[in-house]
Amino acid sequence: MAPMVSSTHSETHRFFKSSLRALVRAERDGRVPARFTGTGRDIWATFRNELSPADLVVLCIEDAGATMPIPFNPSVWWPEWSERARLNLSPTDAEQWIRESLTDADQPRDAYLREQAATLGIDPPTSKAVAALPTPPRHERWLELPGTGGWLAYALSTRSDGDLYFWENFCVACGTPQEVLLAGLIAWELGAPPRMELPIRLDDPDLTATLKSGERYHAIVGRRELHGHRDLRILHQDGKQPL
Repeated sequence: MAPMVSSTHSETHRFFKSSLRALVRAERDGRVPARFTGTGRDIWATFRNELSPADLVVLCIEDAGATMPIPFNPSVWWPEWSERARLNLSPTDAEQWIRESLTDADQPRDAYLREQAATLGIDPPTSKAVAALPTPPRHERWLELPGTGGWLAYALSTRSDGDLYFWENFCVACGTPQEVLLAGLIAWELGAPPRMELPIRLDDPDLTATLKSGERYHAIVGRRELHGHRDLRILHQDGKQPL
């Protein structure tokens, strides 16, 4: 059973802020319709009537969530997410987030994702730790343990010496909704196809959902404190210890 984590005011605001930033980046690249730039901004100003910037942010995220539930539809993957969260979004905050997202829309990918991780309170593995891991062969599927929010899958799938896809070669187990969100934002940034069921799973400290799935992996990577888990050998195709 996934951990029951309530969505506090601060956590929901981080969700809206980080999701908006991802959508503005995608808008810059022409992946989503213009809402915050160019003619989109003019159309909104003309037809918004009594709607506020907060309404625009919520509507755009909900629209994206129709085809990408992870990361944009938290009611699907965040236990105890409150649908009333949208009602508590301040127009002033939303306006500030829009300005910041537009200012930072051209950031290099790695810097952008590190800032998203920081916003969500996740500390990515060091470059040295990631460099110590081998590059997965193209035919293999690896499990990333909770604690890193898809960062290892991101770092390994984007290496120049591999031909890998985040959503094909990895399954990301997450210990918190924030990790699910970060993993989803990474998949979105890497161009995950719409309507794809992303291999991102919220799990508890005992990895109950992951073990129950019956899936096996060629390798297991993640935070060292989980490497002594008694059931990890079961998840490994060859019964080996995790990397």
